[in-house]
Amino acid sequence: MSAVRPEFGPTLPELLGPRIRVLPRAARLALAAVGALVVLLLLWALFLRGEGETVKKRAVIVRRPVAFNFVYRHPFRKQAPLAGELARVGSKEQSFSVRELALPAYGGDAAGFLPLYAATLEKQMAKDLPGFVWRSDGRANINKQQGFEIVFQFRRGDGTLMYGRRILLLPSVTSRQGADIWVAAPRSPAIVRADDVGHNGGLKTALRSFRFGTERP
Repeated sequence: MSAVRPEFGPTLPELLGPRIRVLPRAARLALAAVGALVVLLLLWALFLRGEGETVKKRAVIVRRPVAFNFVYRHPFRKQAPLAGELARVGSKEQSFSVRELALPAYGGDAAGFLPLYAATLEKQMAKDLPGFVWRSDGRANINKQQGFEIVFQFRRGDGTLMYGRRILLLPSVTSRQGADIWVAAPRSPAIVRADDVGHNGGLKTALRSFRFGTERP
């Protein structure tokens, strides 16, 4: 019994069925093999190939002067570090980079010192970045690694409005050596305000996977 209403006419299997049944057995087997191959190719195109391009992650490992690692995925690619950087990945518009954080001697723990240190960095950023505007700052926590972050905006050389997040991250609350992480992206439908930077797409993958040391979990 056909599952199609009579007014819509016969289905394709109903039309082809009699013709296929009269074919030699070898021809029927060949048609079945071709059909199976088409299905496999469609599955590969829709799922496997797409997964390989968009989900596959690659690791970046840096051993000195401070050891750390993170992973990134498409559309990010490994890029040549700029002056002072230890690692850089990104796409045409977005970037994720890491510099060494070398703090001066301080008493107590980092929770009390980093906000004061960040204030001096903000003054320097205002000089270095065209159109710099401080948006917020506060404590940061990435994979249970404590730090402090500065959220800001600036103008790229071509005038594009950029949002950024600078994270001062330490392996322990009394460390003086750590990572100075910069993430930046232009304003877009996915990133409509400065706080969105690092919370989606390739930036989120790189940032949330960051760990001190060279071992991946």
